[in-house]
Amino acid sequence: MKYLGLEISKLRVDLGMSQNELAKDICTQSTISRIEAGEVYPAIDTLLKIALKLQVPIEYLIEMLFHKNVLESEMLIKDIEFHLREHRYQKVISIIKRNDIVSDNIWLNYYLKYILYTAQYALKIITPEECITNLKNILNYSNQTTIQFRFLHIKINNSIANIYGENGEAHKSLYYYNKILKEHISKNYSDSKIYEALITVLFNKCKTLYDINDIETALETANQGIKKSKETRLFIQTGQFLYYKGQCLEKKNAPFIEIQEVYKQALFIFEFLDFPFFIKAIKENKIHFLI
Repeated sequence: MKYLGLEISKLRVDLGMSQNELAKDICTQSTISRIEAGEVYPAIDTLLKIALKLQVPIEYLIEMLFHKNVLESEMLIKDIEFHLREHRYQKVISIIKRNDIVSDNIWLNYYLKYILYTAQYALKIITPEECITNLKNILNYSNQTTIQFRFLHIKINNSIANIYGENGEAHKSLYYYNKILKEHISKNYSDSKIYEALITVLFNKCKTLYDINDIETALETANQGIKKSKETRLFIQTGQFLYYKGQCLEKKNAPFIEIQEVYKQALFIFEFLDFPFFIKAIKENKIHFLI
């Protein structure tokens, strides 16, 4: 009950929802308060309605009643994602192997397998074809309700698109990006976290377009990404879109000062957020625009 209550409270706060708002048409505010405090078990129909309002599979909340390592799992995910941002794939693999693939937590099992396969691909431990097959198997043989939690299905499809793009199959890559964006980008989601996944897809589409020399569409996508990432305050993505905007402007022989301003804005964001990998990349590759 304690872990269930903590998670319901966290999800509610993440959505900017009060206890009264969560309780509306379900139960009383005092009942929600007691559930979040871990004092009572909710009835199954109440738990289902709570899950629907919090936009999570009911299976996820039921897991809280059976697993005492929920908070530890959250720390594990944060640790993995920290190292992924710095491209420390070997470290990510070692973390996953130390923790094993846990079969009793279905969603975490899907997530760890997804991260393991993509990290192995990045280190050339498995081939692109093997990685794509493994990722498609997760999508095809998973519980479809559970795989949508935290938009994992979007992230996996995005990774498949990335691998196609990196291996000379841009048409397949763009097919996946456009499919994801067409389905989700224009919808209004109350959970702002989905936009982080969608903006990542938008960035990867921009990068692929640039790589195949479709500069006009890449620039258009970069500008769209800058706008979307600023709206959602995802500033690391803003910096990445600015970097590619600068590269597109170089290809178009735009004025030096215009290109310089874009790269300086990107560097400012990377330094403010303290992302050494991106700072090093822009300083090494675009030094002549930063002087």
